[in-house]
Amino acid sequence: MRKILHRTIILAAICGLGAAASGSVAIAATTEALRTWNYALQSDQGGLPKRALAQVRGEEGGSLWLSCTRVAGDEGEAPQAAVAVTVMQKAYLGQSDSKGRSTVYWLDDHPPEVSHWIYRDHYGQLRGEEQVMNFVESLATAQTLIVELANFRLEPRSVKFALDPGETSAIAERFSKDCRSIATAKE
Repeated sequence: MRKILHRTIILAAICGLGAAASGSVAIAATTEALRTWNYALQSDQGGLPKRALAQVRGEEGGSLWLSCTRVAGDEGEAPQAAVAVTVMQKAYLGQSDSKGRSTVYWLDDHPPEVSHWIYRDHYGQLRGEEQVMNFVESLATAQTLIVELANFRLEPRSVKFALDPGETSAIAERFSKDCRSIATAKE
């Protein structure tokens, strides 16, 4: 229990730094006893959901983040949701161009999937609502995820995640629901 509380406090602190910078005030972390995942939902001053974050740790210091954030649209346009899957790890990966690098990932015994991820320093990031939500949906029942990032020399750097399918399914469902709420929230 103490470990869960510690992880929740750390995640809330990270969200709090973002909240302080953006003027948002409310943060709610999950109250369920999560063994592998951390989850937080941040709301703005009006109580509308603004940001959802889910995080699970992998082997050798790696971590997987799911994020959904409400961003202001251009003048006269409604706010939109920016969604991303981010894999962080210790090795330096370098930067990719705006198209990203081909990145391979495996879920359990399924054939590998390939998509373009944007690289910066120590992380690779999959962007775009459709791609991210498809990734989250396929992640929901997985027991193992392996993401093969490539450094600036295009040498593979694998990060492995051991997942609890029941917990991951609950996180995927909640993240999808919260992201829909964030995307449709009226300011």
